[in-house]
Amino acid sequence: MAIYALTGADDLFLNDYQFTEFTDNSTITITFPNEKVGVSTGKNGNTIYAENKQGENVQVELRILAGGKDDAFLNGLNVQQTQDLPSFNVINGSFSKRVGDGSGNVRRINYTLLGGVFRQNIDAQENPVGDTEQGTALYRLTFASGQRAIS
Repeated sequence: MAIYALTGADDLFLNDYQFTEFTDNSTITITFPNEKVGVSTGKNGNTIYAENKQGENVQVELRILAGGKDDAFLNGLNVQQTQDLPSFNVINGSFSKRVGDGSGNVRRINYTLLGGVFRQNIDAQENPVGDTEQGTALYRLTFASGQRAIS
């Protein structure tokens, strides 16, 4: 018997602000780029396991409609961070993905994101032949930690 996963109507909140102006393709990408545990095996199969706290770091990319209210909100935070990093209030947030099973049952996959900062500035382009990327503001953030839960 086949198993289904139907997704849609996801929610993203950063600093209690709900985002609605996404563009195309993967509009929200959450990745954990570092390993949670370091492993080293030596002579006679002796193995050492060491917790890697950097495994909690989260990278987030947001594809936001350029010039919209969501872009203005994020740009304002980015300016604050740039003007005075030590006094910047780090970003906290949550992402909730809705997943249905095709039989009317819906679960949420929730990510809690803590201690975020902007890791890069926003690129721009002009393209007279219709490249739609010029209408997207790509925000790249890094969070100190992220947790995943299913409810």
